[in-house]
Amino acid sequence: MNWRNLIFAGLAGAAVGYAVTKKQTEWLSPEKALKMLKEKATQTYNISGSWILVNRESTSVFGLPYTVYKGGFSDSSYGNAPVHYEFLIDARTGTLLQLEEK
Repeated sequence: MNWRNLIFAGLAGAAVGYAVTKKQTEWLSPEKALKMLKEKATQTYNISGSWILVNRESTSVFGLPYTVYKGGFSDSSYGNAPVHYEFLIDARTGTLLQLEEK
């Protein structure tokens, strides 16, 4: 392997490492986080309305620190009266951290 190939391989590895690191530190938009939640939740709930706060908040879930979006939705599966739920979504990954009926 000559020096030119070695330098090229090193630069390519650095570029891939930079791209992966940058992707891990990006925040999801609140709209995308809500869309991801609704896609999964519609398998179980009949969502008639939803909302999400656009500002990220730092909080602790089960003793672990997270930066989250807060939001909620209404489920109209149980007759006429909708059931309201509130949730916390990880702002980096879109993972649902907490869901509770209100």
